[in-house]
Amino acid sequence: MRADELLDILGNRTRREIIKLVSEEPKCLSELSKETGVEKMALARHLDSMTRANILTVEEEKIKRGRPRKYYEIAEHIQLKVDISPEEFSMKLRTRSQGEREDRASNVHTLRLESAKSISDPLQRLAALSKIAEDVKKEIMYYEDALQKAEDVLDEVRRAGREAVEELNLNKSERRSLLKVIGLGGKFNNISET
Repeated sequence: MRADELLDILGNRTRREIIKLVSEEPKCLSELSKETGVEKMALARHLDSMTRANILTVEEEKIKRGRPRKYYEIAEHIQLKVDISPEEFSMKLRTRSQGEREDRASNVHTLRLESAKSISDPLQRLAALSKIAEDVKKEIMYYEDALQKAEDVLDEVRRAGREAVEELNLNKSERRSLLKVIGLGGKFNNISET
């Protein structure tokens, strides 16, 4: 998926509401229709579009009578960063799927999880799983904070670089080219994906 495709999808209020609802828990079409107030046919078109874009996945649950019920849920972790300034417009899309390679810290948590799942007493198992969840949430907050601080410093470095280049008597095109060459020009007006 590209960043501009994600923005197109997020540009629709109904789709944003769907994402909000299914991020809380998987939902079927009738539940989404009831909670959004949108007719099932219209909602089905939105869900199909979001499934094709790999934002949502569908799991079928067999029921005693009738067709299997389809439940929609978020496909993967998606992060979109948009920078708009007088010097640049850029978008960066990062995705992290479940199959993506884990780092060393995640491997530790995975080992702890496997160990906790093998505990026979359900209450002890729940206590162990709760502790792991608490530790993982703390780690996520730590890394999100570190990432935000690093991005803030990088933005400040770019701002200082632009100010230094401003002191040179160059036209706007030359200033942008110079910032680009020395690596301080932001994302250089491109759309990048990782």
